[in-house]
Parts: sequence; structure tokens; C-alpha cells
Amino acid sequence: MRVDVSLAPGEISAGEAAQAVVVVIDVLRATSTVVVALDNGCEEIIATESIEEAINIASGYTKADYVLGGERRGLAVDGFDLGNSPAEYVPSKVAGKKLIFTTTNGTRAIKAYGNAYAIYAASFLNADAVFRALARNHADRDVILVCAGQDSRFCMEDALCAGLLARRLRDELGASLSDSANAAADLFGIHENSIHGALAASSHGSYLIGLGYGQDVEFCSRRSEIDVVPKVYDRRVIRRAPVEPEE
Repeated sequence: MRVDVSLAPGEISAGEAAQAVVVVIDVLRATSTVVVALDNGCEEIIATESIEEAINIASGYTKADYVLGGERRGLAVDGFDLGNSPAEYVPSKVAGKKLIFTTTNGTRAIKAYGNAYAIYAASFLNADAVFRALARNHADRDVILVCAGQDSRFCMEDALCAGLLARRLRDELGASLSDSANAAADLFGIHENSIHGALAASSHGSYLIGLGYGQDVEFCSRRSEIDVVPKVYDRRVIRRAPVEPEE
């Protein structure tokens, strides 16, 4: 196994990922929200690139069967049922329903790598579960950890989560790391005992705190509290994949 990290969107092309397992990371907050929604009974999540696409897909369903969720610039979209705060995705809102979901960065990254061998979504919240899925199902495949970034640029929170996974894949499975994967692993090593502080001090973290989402930043910094593996099917539909128990 070789592990590479795309530290910003587009560093690794979709073509390069065709035979690899891709893990999309958008800690603040898309993939964290996906994990929470699935853990709280959401049937599936349809990732869309635009508000218009989300509304168009929703028009094909009965309103009782879905919720519209997402954000632009960190704020809920006018007319949508939910924003992009994990705290909103409680069972009473999402259990048994489809979530049609659009975000500034995360859902676009998921769709961009639709031709990969397999695609998962990771955050700090489900890092252990995703690691186990990679170890047990894809130990013979190359892995690309895709940081969704912020407005097509590097962001600290996604690189830290990628570093956590890269380090475990190296140390526990003997994976070889690219330069960017080594850099992410080293970055995580510096901050592993202060993840919340690192997220709060990051550009997007401080922006969200300024919007009143400080509790989201704290929640999204928690490590491996949710045993959920979101897997992408048919290029855009995210469902909960089976999680094997610890041996």
C-alpha cells in the first residue's frame, strides 16, 4: 500500500485515483456532518455540487422522504431544512430519510473522484472506523487521502486528519508514504494532543467561531467517537458501510 495526500483540491487528479481508494476529508464540517447524519439513522446522502442541483434532485421525491441540507460560506442555505452543523442532524430530523446535501467544499470533492476504485468519507469523529475499513478491505490498494480544503486552498484541519490516517497506515500496516503524506503525518504529530486548539486557531475554524459555531469546532475535533464508515456508491450517494468489530 502506498498512501498519498492531496493537501488541496486538485493536487491529485481524478485520473490518478482511478485504481486507488479515495478518502475525502472535510473536518469543518461536511464529512463530520455526514458521519453524524448516518449515525442518527439517515438512509442515504446524495452529494451535490450546487444549490440548484440539490433542489432539482429534491423535486423528484415526496417531501416526507427527504431533507435538504447544506451551506454556503458556512451559513445555511435559504429555504433548506438544515445547514451544515452536525448538531442539527438529530434522529427526529433525518432518521429514515434521504439527505440531499450541498456544501462549499466537501460534496464537490466527493463528486470529483467518482471514478475511484472506492470512496469513503472521514473526519476525526470516525477516524478509527475508516482506518479499520481500509486495513481490512483494501490493504492491497493504494490510498489517496483528499483534503477538501477551503476555496481550493490548503486548510489545517483536513491536513491534520489526513495525517492521523497516514501515520496509522504507515505504522500499523507498513504503508509507504508520499512526501505530502509524510508531511501531514508530521503535522498531526505536532498537534495530536491539542486538536481542538489547532482547529480553533485555523482560518476556517476561527471563521466558524465568529459565526457562532464554536461548539461545532469543538465537536468536530473529537477523535473516533462514532463507529460509522460512510461509503460512496454510484459516484454521489453516500451510505453507511458495514463496520467489522474490533478483534
